[in-house]
Amino acid sequence: MRWTRTAAKELANSLDQGAAAKTEAAVSGDAFAADPANSPWDRSMARQAAVILRGQARDMRADADAIRDGVNPAELGY
Repeated sequence: MRWTRTAAKELANSLDQGAAAKTEAAVSGDAFAADPANSPWDRSMARQAAVILRGQARDMRADADAIRDGVNPAELGY
């Protein structure tokens, strides 16, 4: 697929928004994991989920940056 500049820019913006949402969810997970009122199992799962969400956000931001630098989104699997 051939991406127009406008469509690629919109995709990059969308990826940034998604990354921000994932980061926000990771922060929420960190807060849950830090609360001793929650069970150790739940706290552990929240910590692991936060790690995964941060990795996804990092990857989304990297894709957005690459697209803005001129990489065709199709080369990134979009």
